[in-house]
Amino acid sequence: MPLDLMEPLFLVLGFLVFLASLTMFIIRTKNIQAVLKFWQADIAFTHKEFVINRIGITIMVMGIVLRFFNAWAIA
Repeated sequence: MPLDLMEPLFLVLGFLVFLASLTMFIIRTKNIQAVLKFWQADIAFTHKEFVINRIGITIMVMGIVLRFFNAWAIA
């Protein structure tokens, strides 16, 4: 699979995993305000939600790194 296709795949997949962790939090707590006001540090994730959240962020960062690598490889 070429790196050009992996970049958006990682970004979208990472975002979906990140959203899954937020959805798990909302279903558990019924507190959508904590997610909408994410800058106030009201989100208390369970261990499972936290791990899934960080996996999603890591996958998105990998997509961003691939974007830089692709731009560098082309130049």
